[in-house]
Amino acid sequence: MKTLFASIRKSYQTCCYFYKLATKEKRVYPIIIIFNILISSFAPFINILVPKYVIDELMGEQNKRIILVYVLTIVVCNFLAAIIIRILQEIREMQEDMLSRNLELLMAEKAMKMKFEYTETEIALSARQKAETGMSWYSGGIKGMSHCVVKIGTSFCVIFGVIYIVVKVSPLLLLLSVLAVSVNSFCTSKINQASQEVFEKTPAINKFYSYIYTRITSREYAKELRLYNGSDLIEKKSIENADELNKMDNECARKQFTWGIPGSIISALSYGVSYCYLGIMALKGTISVSEFVMCITAIETFTNDCLLAIITNTQQLIMKSNFMNAFIEYMNLEDESYIGTKKLDIADFDGISFEHVSFRYPGSDQYILKDINIKIKRGERISIVGLNGAGKSTLVKLICRLYEVTEGAIKICGKNINEYSYEEYIKALSVVFQDFKLFGYSLDENIRLGKSDSKGESLDTIYEISGIADWVNELRKKGETLVCKDFDENGIELSGGQAQKVAIARAVYRDAPVVILDEPTAALDPVAEYEIYNKFNDLIRNKTAIYISHRLSSCKFCDKIIVISDKTIKEIGTHEELLKMQGIYAEMFRAQAQWYVEGWCQSAC
Repeated sequence: MKTLFASIRKSYQTCCYFYKLATKEKRVYPIIIIFNILISSFAPFINILVPKYVIDELMGEQNKRIILVYVLTIVVCNFLAAIIIRILQEIREMQEDMLSRNLELLMAEKAMKMKFEYTETEIALSARQKAETGMSWYSGGIKGMSHCVVKIGTSFCVIFGVIYIVVKVSPLLLLLSVLAVSVNSFCTSKINQASQEVFEKTPAINKFYSYIYTRITSREYAKELRLYNGSDLIEKKSIENADELNKMDNECARKQFTWGIPGSIISALSYGVSYCYLGIMALKGTISVSEFVMCITAIETFTNDCLLAIITNTQQLIMKSNFMNAFIEYMNLEDESYIGTKKLDIADFDGISFEHVSFRYPGSDQYILKDINIKIKRGERISIVGLNGAGKSTLVKLICRLYEVTEGAIKICGKNINEYSYEEYIKALSVVFQDFKLFGYSLDENIRLGKSDSKGESLDTIYEISGIADWVNELRKKGETLVCKDFDENGIELSGGQAQKVAIARAVYRDAPVVILDEPTAALDPVAEYEIYNKFNDLIRNKTAIYISHRLSSCKFCDKIIVISDKTIKEIGTHEELLKMQGIYAEMFRAQAQWYVEGWCQSAC
């Protein structure tokens, strides 16, 4: 019982949450639901009460005019009620469709506002999958919730009038109906429990299902599937996934069938006993024929349209609320909290300093970086190198405030970077990550992303600097050409190198005082990469530049090279200085150089 009340309370809180959101978007929505309940509550009594007078007249004076009036009353009232209810439902569904789209938009906004760490954790990814599933076919979203609410509200309004009618004939019939409904409701709760168990298991399976049927069938996998005959593997994985889903669905169906049988049997017995009992009373003359018909209709309404509807829809509402609560849990994930308020004056920018910075990812006890101390001066060109997993990209994420340092501080102008307004702070950064993304918009929109003003270099100049001017000018729509074919079949599919150059062009156009390139040229050959970095070197002039590259030959033009190993800084110096040290950098450089010019590295060293 305690668990039941807890479930009801949780369901109530979930309903309040969604109806607050709905009322905020559509103030008239709750009013439509109330009118829907009131009109739906009136309709059953037309068919319970008026037929009694028709039968009484047929069994009595048989006045055709009066009979016609009663019949017309039934027809007209049913017609008008049906029309009004239908209109209200249409209006309600239109608003529910709009509200559902707004909820999807809220989820999308949440994905962009939540703490960055959640975008990389399995917990958050599962929470989103569960929220999307819970708001779709499992619950029907706000439309499914309102369907239950209207049914429950209507049933409560009708039940009091029906009880009055039945009690006047025989209170025992109510007790019989209550007993039958109780058994039926218990069986329904077991059926709903089976559905809930399936829901809890589906996020992981659905994620795999989505990967197979949406990701792998997209164009980015088309070549590998054909060249390596990958369809056999995919078909095998698909069948395994389908078998797992079918096994789970079959188990759920078995439980639902098992618990559905006793409920159906009890309901049938209840109707049979009620009919027999009222029939005997009619034969004895205890009640009239019209009262028999009215009472049978009232009992059926009480059992199916009231008591059973209240219990069943309450159970359904609790179940749907449990599904929809996944949306609330997802929305309650912590947002980024940018507490800084100070304005960063670019004119006073004197560089970036790391003071005893250590970092480990949230939930982990393993340090990625340990006691990092370095001062990057204004206008300096810095290259950060190290083996894979050394923490180079993590260092960039800390500068970008995607994560907060675990220990120590990163400072600009003597102040912790967290003290600055985030919106002001990120204007000082132009970043191209290793896993950069382009959007399905035009080339120009991808480059102007997030920058509304027209200050700085023209787009033509940016195209030239980033090395994409020739092929952009050959396009029919030039910079207005859409990237990818997601929205336009005439969009262009960029090669890896072209995409990287567009991402670099975006960073150049931002014209920020600090430029960070986190291995953005991985798809380019060494010569093309070196040209890109040299062009960047010419462009940035007095800007501060931080380069992360897996090709050490690209670091030669930097003022300082920082070598990270064993979670901390091991070496600092110019290219020539580090080669002379015969340390980690020299060893890495020799290992790479032998692939390009045999014997050159040994003589150079």
